[in-house]
Amino acid sequence: MIDVSVIIVNYNVKDLVDNCIASIYKSNSASHSLEIFLVDNNSVDGSADHIEKTYPEVKVIRNNKNLGFSKANNIALKQASGKYVLILNPDTVLEEGTFRKLIDFTESNAKTGAVTSKLILGNGRLDKACKRSFPKLSVALPRMLGLSKLFPKSRIFGKYNLTYLDENETAEVEAICGAFMFIPKHVIDEAGYFDEDYFMYGEDLDLCYRINEKGYRIFYFPSVTTIHLKGESTRKTRFSYVNNFYGAMRIFVRKNFRHASRILLVILQMGIVYRSMLSYAKRTAKVIYPAVIDTLLLFASFIFAVYYRFQIFPNKPYRFIITVYVIVWLAVFTLYGTYTRKNRFSVIKTFNALFIGLFINSAITYFFKEYAFSREVILTSTIWAIVLLLGWRSVVNIYRFFVDKNILLRKVNLLVVGSKKLTEDMEEKFVSKYNIIYFNNPGYNYEEIKETIIIKHVNEVVFTGDVLSNRDILKLMWTFRERNVKFKIVPSGNELILSKLRGDIENPSLIEIEYNINNKLNIFSKWLFDFLMSTMLIVTVYPVVKLYSFISGNKDSRFVRKVSLLPYIWMNKYSFVGVPVWYEEYDSEYLGKRGMTGLLQLHSDGSLSKEEESKYMLYYAKNQSLLFDIEILLKSLILNYKK
Repeated sequence: MIDVSVIIVNYNVKDLVDNCIASIYKSNSASHSLEIFLVDNNSVDGSADHIEKTYPEVKVIRNNKNLGFSKANNIALKQASGKYVLILNPDTVLEEGTFRKLIDFTESNAKTGAVTSKLILGNGRLDKACKRSFPKLSVALPRMLGLSKLFPKSRIFGKYNLTYLDENETAEVEAICGAFMFIPKHVIDEAGYFDEDYFMYGEDLDLCYRINEKGYRIFYFPSVTTIHLKGESTRKTRFSYVNNFYGAMRIFVRKNFRHASRILLVILQMGIVYRSMLSYAKRTAKVIYPAVIDTLLLFASFIFAVYYRFQIFPNKPYRFIITVYVIVWLAVFTLYGTYTRKNRFSVIKTFNALFIGLFINSAITYFFKEYAFSREVILTSTIWAIVLLLGWRSVVNIYRFFVDKNILLRKVNLLVVGSKKLTEDMEEKFVSKYNIIYFNNPGYNYEEIKETIIIKHVNEVVFTGDVLSNRDILKLMWTFRERNVKFKIVPSGNELILSKLRGDIENPSLIEIEYNINNKLNIFSKWLFDFLMSTMLIVTVYPVVKLYSFISGNKDSRFVRKVSLLPYIWMNKYSFVGVPVWYEEYDSEYLGKRGMTGLLQLHSDGSLSKEEESKYMLYYAKNQSLLFDIEILLKSLILNYKK
């Protein structure tokens, strides 16, 4: 007879579900007989094929569309033959001995209806959803009012997630999380399967309610610990999350609290509506805030323009027409696609939309004479709008550029535990924020890794292969939960690729690659930048540095030598960014001019091989652009400053 039927519903998380299944087999230290069901909700990432090939003993059930959590689980529940059933999320990792402990606990506690483990998030902290109460008025009201967050240890206000309970002590609770539900099969047969009115969220709460009604007990059992990489398969940033979650709450209240007083039902429904509206508001604010900023700045532009022209604050008639003008501009921005996710920070899109709006607003002054107060106001306000609207977007773009490209060269200490080495392409090496530390000592002692994390001030840890037991990994995560150390696990059989943490290095062919360095527009923009910048520095910096070097006699310093190149840059013999002066394999036909600094200069520490140097130069030649040059210049300045 099968001891445990494990059921996993998968939707486009191939690597995670692979890792989850691997951990299931690893956790079965007592060799219980298992059957594993993978119910695939029409994934497009090849999950089902991959699992069938990698784990032929797993029973893969393919759905031709996304049926949601309840229906998908029920398909497998009808086929399950185990004495116990484990409902498991694909983004979980089990520790060794999980099944032995769960079975022993269930058999030693009469009337056990369901058990969950301690669920640990990727940052090492407890997933509060693993133990909950039903949303009765006394539970829901403090949650709705935010009192549960203010007083988490209060038995009155902390009931929703039972935050007043000790995380390390077993407790009987009302409800547990659907990410990990260990249930005797006869209890499911008696209480019924998941309610298929729920698509996502709420179905676990509903099943727990019915298990309670049948007289069974539900437990939070922290002697078993599970990693829960929460949200990987169902991201919570979209409006669909709000629809599914709060829609599920309404279904739950309507179905299970139908015998409660009408006043209680109304209050609960109002609370659910309030919380859903609050969630909608937060998500809407993230979408419309560029339009809100633009609206405020457009009004400010008109106020400045009116005051500049008439030395007065806009009166009532002006306030009306100003509002019309602002609405016209906002309508143009919207129709022009300025507020789409792709373009909301686009300076060019905003500039074009402002000019279109200028013509429309100018036309209003021609066709509606009663609103033709002053065309000078329209023109002046447009100038102000260009400065302000393009200004705030430019600030955001510069900030994002500095962060995305890691201009300030801020490093995160990344500890890689295992024998695998990180694979990085050239772009990843250039913008990498990681200071990589490898831990590949024989034996992989838990205490040694713990000490390494402390001594090296590690921010992120990546485990590769079976170097540590899942139990030791969980122990580390729990130990460093207050230090906000992030932990990641590389799925079995996968390469350790840097871009997946936040391509292998290419071997480019000189024949197949078209180099940006030889693009005519790039050549012109590079020359223009070099000419203008060198002209300014020759007038301002060059004489001062030369005078200082003459007086001090310090003519051979690195800084003086670089400044001495400015006249050559001005004469177009050198460039600010290019091939190192000392680079031997120089060929101007495809590598460009020699430079004051460059990509290779940034990474050259004397340890690079000739092949690695060549790859850096080829990468720069292939990807050269004015923006790339500015990025290299800024990083060079920051690096020199830090030295």
